This record gives sequence, C-alpha cells and structure tokens, in this order.
Amino acid sequence: MTESHIEAVLARRRPWAVVQGDCLDVMRMLPAHSIDHVITDPPYETSTHTKSRRSSRGAGKLTADGRRRSEIMVEFPIDFDPMDPATRYMCGKLWARLCRRWCLVFCQTEGVKLWRDACEAYGFGHRRAMVWVKPDSAPQFTGDRPAAGYEMIETLHAPGRSTWNGGGSRGVYVYNCNSQTRKPDEDHQTPKPLELMMELVELFTDPDDLIIDPFCGSGTTIVAAVRLGRRAIGIERDPKYAQLAIDRVSAEVQGSTLQAVRAGQIPLFGGDAS
Repeated sequence: MTESHIEAVLARRRPWAVVQGDCLDVMRMLPAHSIDHVITDPPYETSTHTKSRRSSRGAGKLTADGRRRSEIMVEFPIDFDPMDPATRYMCGKLWARLCRRWCLVFCQTEGVKLWRDACEAYGFGHRRAMVWVKPDSAPQFTGDRPAAGYEMIETLHAPGRSTWNGGGSRGVYVYNCNSQTRKPDEDHQTPKPLELMMELVELFTDPDDLIIDPFCGSGTTIVAAVRLGRRAIGIERDPKYAQLAIDRVSAEVQGSTLQAVRAGQIPLFGGDAS
C-alpha cells in the first residue's frame, strides 16, 4: 500500500489502509487532528522484552504422543526491538497532534506509568489503567514467583470531555490468548485476540470513526475496526507482518478468510481491496 491509500481513508474514499514503514515517519506526514482514536499494542520494555520467550500456545490440545499442550514449553526468539524512551515520547507527541479522542495502549504493569507520563507530557489526560485477563496464559516457567496472567491497557483521552459506549462497566476484559477464531497461519509472535479488539473498538469508538494502530503487527485492530464499520490506518515496520495484515484485512472485506483466499477459493487483491 502507498500513501495514496492513507489519503483515500482520510477522505472517506476507502475504509482502511495498511502501510509498511516506520510509524514515526508515517505519522509525521498526517494532518493535525485527522485521527479519532489510537488503539495500539507497541513493543514492551527491555526488562521483559527478552531475546527469547517461552510459550504454551495451543494449551489443552493433545499432541501426537498423548500429552497435553500445556505441558510443553516452546521457546521462540522475539524478532522485533523493545520500546525505548525516545520513541515512546515521540509517539506521545505525535498522537497528541493527531488524535481527537481516545488513546489505548497495551503495556505491561511497569509500562502504565511510562506511557502515562509520555502522553500526559503532550496534553493527554489519564482516564484508567484497564486490564486484559488471560486465563490460558503461560505459567511462570522458573517456578520462583506467580505468573502475571494479565496485561494492562493504559487509557488516555485528548483534552476535553471523554465519552464512551460502556456506561459504568468495568475496564476488565477476560479473553484467552489463543483465540478460537485465529488460525495457525495468521502468525505473529504477540497477537491480540480478535474478540478483545472488537470489544474495545465497539466500546471506545463510533461508526465511521478513524482509528490508527501505529504498531499494527498482523492487523487484528484493523480487522476489528473494518468489521464494525470503522475506518482504520495500520502502520507496520516489518514487511512480512505488514503483508500479513494486508492479506487478512483484504480477506475480511471480501467476506472470506485468509485461509480461503490462500487456498485459491476466491481471488486475493492484496492492498487494493476496499
């Protein structure tokens, strides 16, 4: 996808765009106050973003030798860099220039204050630190402390009165990490469940609102937005994830699935589907 696709989304000529590139560079080119909401899952801090991670994906499923998947620890390298303070503060600055309403940032517990400080420095107001509870998350493999079993969502708002669609409901969301709607070939190392992202989009945004995800990964936020009648711009630095996001959203708008179009059941038009 090209910059023209972003311009088409801004002009309401198409519902979505995913571009491959550095999010800071792309966001600098966008007009001020052109985005309604930021909903994103940036890399976490160096202290927890280790060079390898253990996972129990597919927990509960039987393997060929009859063991439960939860008994198997799989190590895999993290293939993207951790967040750094300079990038965090620049994100806060650019989001403040672009965003008219909500800013939702997934982070670890220690990241709540870091993101709050970076965004409040440029005018955002803290509203709540919400929680995503993960019942099927990996245990603490070292065994020397409790496993976390949750992630935080730092929730901020641009200057002015905040409104949302959740009334007095709690900012606690319980979803398994291993979403039942996600398939093995939709491969990203730290995916968010589509069901979770759909609930957040529905609660914090309104139809035809424009959402930006500067760290869009495999495009789950964009899929959720398009499915719920919102417009969305995704930015992803890694070419393989950017293409995966384009393929997933293209399949979504054609009323199909990534697996179906990859199997040749219908033509896939990549980034030009709208």
